[in-house]
Amino acid sequence: MDRQVIIIGSGPAGLAAAVSVRRAGIQPLILERMPSHSMKLLASGGGRCNFTNREDPESFMRKFGRNGQFMRDALRFAPREFLLDFLRSERVEPELTDDFHYFPASGKARDVANAFLHASNAEVRTGMEAVSIRISAEKVEGVTLANGEFLASKTVILAAGGTAWAGLGSEAGLDLARRAGHTIVSPLPAVAPLNLKEEWPKRLAGVTLPNAELRLKAGREPLVTQGSLLFTHDGLSGFPALDLAGEAAAQCCKHGSAELTLTVRADLCAPDWQKVLDRARQSSGSSLTRTVLSDFMPKSLAEIFTDLSCCREVRMAVLSAAARQQLIRLLGGMKLTVTSAGPMTKAMVMRGGVSLKEVDPADLSSRLVSGLYFAGEILDLAGPCGGYNMQWAFSSGFLAGYSAAIHSNSKLKGKS
Repeated sequence: MDRQVIIIGSGPAGLAAAVSVRRAGIQPLILERMPSHSMKLLASGGGRCNFTNREDPESFMRKFGRNGQFMRDALRFAPREFLLDFLRSERVEPELTDDFHYFPASGKARDVANAFLHASNAEVRTGMEAVSIRISAEKVEGVTLANGEFLASKTVILAAGGTAWAGLGSEAGLDLARRAGHTIVSPLPAVAPLNLKEEWPKRLAGVTLPNAELRLKAGREPLVTQGSLLFTHDGLSGFPALDLAGEAAAQCCKHGSAELTLTVRADLCAPDWQKVLDRARQSSGSSLTRTVLSDFMPKSLAEIFTDLSCCREVRMAVLSAAARQQLIRLLGGMKLTVTSAGPMTKAMVMRGGVSLKEVDPADLSSRLVSGLYFAGEILDLAGPCGGYNMQWAFSSGFLAGYSAAIHSNSKLKGKS
């Protein structure tokens, strides 16, 4: 007996696909290799699930880089408002925090997962790993499981996610796509910590800068992020670092390293620091330079800056012009060298995946195999923190499910 639509993966993309399939009058079957469903979704946002944000569609797509325009049809089909209305219809009230990020008002990611499961009424089979998609004459025939069982179906949605997240990510979905004939863009960690060549940042492990700025050299225009930055034993974490990780990883893979500029206070540029030092020289000439800087940053970082400028124990009144200029230069933008991002086990999102050239953005169908559809992280798209990747997963899932249902129904009509 043919199952009309099989969905591989129970993450946000797979769950959204199941809802669309169900709305078309088809009972969806979800195959999940893990022992429990929706594990990435349940872990997202520290268990709270930041599922979307208020970014306008054009800016939203730009946050995904050069591949962002691929998302246009999916975002039009199931925009933010569509997702919000769906959740409300399932009695999950969205809550807007900080005037930008959306979470469930309950603070529970499980409520989001349960809403999709209820609306889809999907049959979910956990602990069932798909090892191949059977294809004949460039058409899907069904799915073979690791236990040898074969499930016949003319329509399969591959929403198995990527390799990110320790214990949750896997190559399984990418392997299925590869065996189906699709090209896989090499997976890289995105939304992950940055590892640095320089040693001095590692001396600050645990120190946080409330409002730092990072600039990553990337083509004609640098990528710029701001926010709370955390020094780690290997380099940098926090939203500014995480948001740059995908592009930094790609540059490191291609060139061996990436150039980063750190501004410890996003609200102060080099001329501002010059004024700070000028005022301190006049009003606090007897104070140590590092003591003056400690009013603007953590003491340990002030000591690093004065060490690098050879003025750790120098008082403001006798600070040399050379040391002063060096301080201003460093405070205005410290150059750092990124050696890598991740590792993948520390990444929250994967960059890379199924090549977008082989997928039709209008319906997310494979250009190579009839009856095969894709949704979510498995595709070569990765955005920053803050609900971007989750919204893409839901939007692409809704579209892929709708498209797959049309394909499945047309096959049924062809039999009658």
